[in-house]
Amino acid sequence: MKKGFLFIIVLLIVVIICSVSIRKKIGYAVHGIDVSYYQEDINFNKVVNDGFSFVFMKASESHFLKDKQFDENWKNAAKSNLIRGAYHFFRADKDPVNQANWFVRHVKLKPGDLPPVLDLETTEGKSIGVVRERAKVWLNLIENQYKITPIIYTNKSFYEDYLYGREAFKKYPVWIAAYSSFTDPTLSDKSKKWIFWQYTDNGSVKGIKGEVDLNVFDGTLSDLKRMCIQGKYNLEPLNKTTPKSLPQIGKMK
Repeated sequence: MKKGFLFIIVLLIVVIICSVSIRKKIGYAVHGIDVSYYQEDINFNKVVNDGFSFVFMKASESHFLKDKQFDENWKNAAKSNLIRGAYHFFRADKDPVNQANWFVRHVKLKPGDLPPVLDLETTEGKSIGVVRERAKVWLNLIENQYKITPIIYTNKSFYEDYLYGREAFKKYPVWIAAYSSFTDPTLSDKSKKWIFWQYTDNGSVKGIKGEVDLNVFDGTLSDLKRMCIQGKYNLEPLNKTTPKSLPQIGKMK
């Protein structure tokens, strides 16, 4: 009887712990959040006062979707002196050139902003080869446009299955999502380490209603600032022509 009662108590404690919104990860100096329209209106001054230094925000998806909260988030984050960055949710079944153009159309980065981010976590039913090839097209175009190496956001399993060991992707900083890791998530590629770690999607931050993704940066605040855009970049539109090496884009099933 006592064992059964003890089991119930332990179970209740676990449920309570799991239901409580998570706060900042201990052991890291630089903390940040990532947001989209789901968080609605955000008081970024309160976010800063709560100890957060950077924010990534969703800007675009595919070749025709723009996050409806992006412009407001982008402007207000800058006013609050948060280091800001923008990400694009990649759709592997859509033309990567059009997707790159769509991102560039809506995201005007300035010195002090973080490099652009490719959110790569779905295949849309495409083969591994097609996903890699199209993602690489987007990354190359964006790097040429902003004159800085983009960041790849993905979850740990997607990284291991699709990007691990691929020479074409080794140069890109990795922002890894790993919620089950209580300690630093380790990538199979021992020579590579994540630069950002998204460790939960149910964080609690002052100035934000509801839950939000929480992240840490692997370095100091000075290191983070050195990662940011330092100078001007090309403001001209990208070439809208799909490379000849990808004639199948938009036609493959």
